[in-house]
Amino acid sequence: MPRSIPDYLRVHREEPQVSESAQQEAYPGLAQIGKAMTHLTGFGLTLRPDESSSKGKRMSPKNVTGGGKTARIELHADAQQGPKATKDHQVMEGLGAVAGGLEFLLAEIDRLRGAVREREAELATHIPVVANTSVDHLADRLEAALSSAAQLTGAHAAGLYVLDDATSQLKLRAVFNLPESRLLDPARPLKGSLADLEALAGNAVVLEDTELLPHWPCPEEVPSAACIPISTATTPLGTLWVYSNCSRDFNHRDTHLLEIIAGKIAVDLERDQLLAERRTTQKLVRQKHQIADRQKAQLPNVKPLVDGWDVSAWTEQANDMGGDFHDWAVIEDGKLAVFVGDAMDDHFDAVMTSTSLATAVKANCRIAHTAEVMLDRVNRTFWAASAGDHFASMAYAIFDPMLGTMEAGSCGHVQGFVFKHNSVRHLWNASWPLGSGPEIEPQLASAMLQPGETMALLSSGLAETLQNRHGDDWQAQFCDLVVRHMDLPSDKILRTVQEQLGAVIPSVSADKTLVLVKRKFDR
Repeated sequence: MPRSIPDYLRVHREEPQVSESAQQEAYPGLAQIGKAMTHLTGFGLTLRPDESSSKGKRMSPKNVTGGGKTARIELHADAQQGPKATKDHQVMEGLGAVAGGLEFLLAEIDRLRGAVREREAELATHIPVVANTSVDHLADRLEAALSSAAQLTGAHAAGLYVLDDATSQLKLRAVFNLPESRLLDPARPLKGSLADLEALAGNAVVLEDTELLPHWPCPEEVPSAACIPISTATTPLGTLWVYSNCSRDFNHRDTHLLEIIAGKIAVDLERDQLLAERRTTQKLVRQKHQIADRQKAQLPNVKPLVDGWDVSAWTEQANDMGGDFHDWAVIEDGKLAVFVGDAMDDHFDAVMTSTSLATAVKANCRIAHTAEVMLDRVNRTFWAASAGDHFASMAYAIFDPMLGTMEAGSCGHVQGFVFKHNSVRHLWNASWPLGSGPEIEPQLASAMLQPGETMALLSSGLAETLQNRHGDDWQAQFCDLVVRHMDLPSDKILRTVQEQLGAVIPSVSADKTLVLVKRKFDR
């Protein structure tokens, strides 16, 4: 009967030829040291597995500490040369010390190999080193899967190769029954690796005789091998290679078993990657909360002590942290300076922009100035420190407590209103923001405030929220609300505006700042 064509690539060999692959020494150079000692002293070295390791296998790296032993070195007299210094106790003690030092070096080699094994497995999913003794390490799980792949299919070794981010190279990340020094080898280029390319396309590849197909390169010099794709539902991750030290065939059962194991490896890699992303996300959330708390702590929480004036302010960031801020200061001659900043960026950029802007204002507000001079100084500082792609709006007002006068200036989109007993005045229109150039032309305004009259500064985010609430008539609605409550203290007027904003959940998520400065009635 004709044999059905399998759904994976199969290469048949013409004449089977059995060959055993050479076994590499576990500790290169130890044999040369043993020969040299036999030649010099007549004693040879024998490497005995430590009884604490199961069945003579290498102890797990997590059980090895610096100086711990994974193997025991014994001295024995060479039968041909005979001991040359049997009666010299000092020489015998020295040979014992040499053997002990070699044991220590072998333990260190095992420890470093174990560390490399774990790091390579972690790099398979780009996860950081996290100690968690309650869960088996990813390296142990990958090695167990490779062991199952080899044993269930009658192969003798297996290796896991993972694609890099550029999908141009395949790096060996885990091995079974292969020298662990293979993990130190450079990555294989994906270009020219036909078996890996075919596997990554979704087909299992079986090479029954690697010598007959040199254009299908095999990572290891073995007679037969199989290459299985490792991928998630949407992303190819790498390939699973299973090696046989004798020429053989991999049937349907073998390839199906390998595909199941490859799926388990993909799940393990994806699981650890998701855990790593979760840890990163949690770290970012904590940092975000810390930044938000720091921003709130930097806002003033004590009203300025200026007789005859009542100041209230409120800043609310849309996403815990943002670019809005307000502040005030008592400058020379007892004048009161109030300012509102509005960074025109998002998230972390907004925080950095608002912080640098607030620092520039604080650094210049103690020097004698006018609102126009202050805005010019802040803009020059902001422009010099910016790369040219950050902008901010700002309004700055100076009040004279004795005369009741106010002079103010604005750059950008901060709104300003003066509420008098018989009128409402819009102070300025929108202008170029800070950071748009080394020279600016701020919008300037001045007014005389009588007792009971109020000035309000609104950030662009609050104006946008009010516009979403009331439409194009938002300015009239806002001004009517303040006028109807002008007899109240500034903090109660502020609370009235907050209650109106909270009555309907706006569709606009924006940073909001409102500052009210009211001249008190004379006692």
